[in-house]
Amino acid sequence: MSVQDFNIEPFLEKKGKKGPPKYPSLEEALKIVPKIHGHVCTASYMGSRMALLAVKQLDLKRKKDLCAAVEILTCAADGIASATTCSFGSGRLVFLDHGKFSAIFCNWQTGKAVRVSLKPEIDKEHIAFGTKLNDFYLKLKDRSMGEAKAAREKLDVEEAGLIKKWHKMDDDELFIATEVEVNPDDLKYPLDQQYIPKPITCAKCGDIAEKSRTIERGGERLCKPCAGGIKIREIK
Repeated sequence: MSVQDFNIEPFLEKKGKKGPPKYPSLEEALKIVPKIHGHVCTASYMGSRMALLAVKQLDLKRKKDLCAAVEILTCAADGIASATTCSFGSGRLVFLDHGKFSAIFCNWQTGKAVRVSLKPEIDKEHIAFGTKLNDFYLKLKDRSMGEAKAAREKLDVEEAGLIKKWHKMDDDELFIATEVEVNPDDLKYPLDQQYIPKPITCAKCGDIAEKSRTIERGGERLCKPCAGGIKIREIK
């Protein structure tokens, strides 16, 4: 067993903060994006801006009162996380599988919610680039390394051009921000509070699982993988 070579104490300190939460500037958020996402792309750029636009309208007293529900599973989620500290692990970043480049931001304390989406002309511009990107991946197997690199570099230049263009535009030129009525409970993941409150031992694999996530089959409780979900096979 190895001993970690740094002091864990500073990471365990609970620091209370007074006053309204401070969110990063767009520049600060974009410095965080590559640490989460790997690079700044069109969608992570837009996600960051959407989030920072929304938090100005929600009168938040604490960061933990903010929840973000992204309506499409894209890089936008990482931009939103970078700008807000909302994350899947905290239960404050939720995926709504609507297939729309939009996100709902909600103040859990007050129930006030704002939905931010791309303006149609911007959305179409982004879709056009996304179509080219998808086509690149579809043709990747038929290209030589040199051809693939050249095609990717061309796309990178186009993507950078789009981001630079949008960066010069005001929020109201890019987005539609609308106050919406939504049940805050619909924007929360069921949190287990870092532990399993109702432990059940799977009758097949022996793993301990949360009861509400298990399935009853033939009088026995099975975890989701053993009940026919994602296949996980131990290699011996």
